Amino acid sequence: MIYDILENLEQYTGLFENLDTAIDWLVNNDIEALPLGRTEISGSDIYINVSELEARPSEGALFETHSDYMDIHIDLEGVELFEVALGALEEDTPYNAEKDVALYRADLSNASVLGPGRFLITMTEEPHKPNIASAQGTHLKKAVVKVRR
Repeated sequence: MIYDILENLEQYTGLFENLDTAIDWLVNNDIEALPLGRTEISGSDIYINVSELEARPSEGALFETHSDYMDIHIDLEGVELFEVALGALEEDTPYNAEKDVALYRADLSNASVLGPGRFLITMTEEPHKPNIASAQGTHLKKAVVKVRR
């Protein structure tokens, strides 16, 4: 997991080629000007999903992992909590290759506060639980950049 402010995003280049391309695009374009839905940056290797949604309680929500894509989460409006699982996982839903997702339960997690001006990168296979309601409300407009590893 990488968690920081957007002003520091360029510091995280050099890890993976597709991640470098995604970071370069984010630094040089206005993500807030994107329409809702999917915008392709580099075909199916790098794309951005912009959505509006209502955040949910943490209780009952599951951790997700992806095998093919890293995620870069950026809140455009609203503030969410974001959890990353620590320790042992209990599988709830086996990996679905078509959706690139498996779902898990975990007893321990680390929570971070996202919100405008911040980003969070989850690596492949890193169990994370996004879209958790914060004290600031439940409405979110967010971008998730999908980056093929």
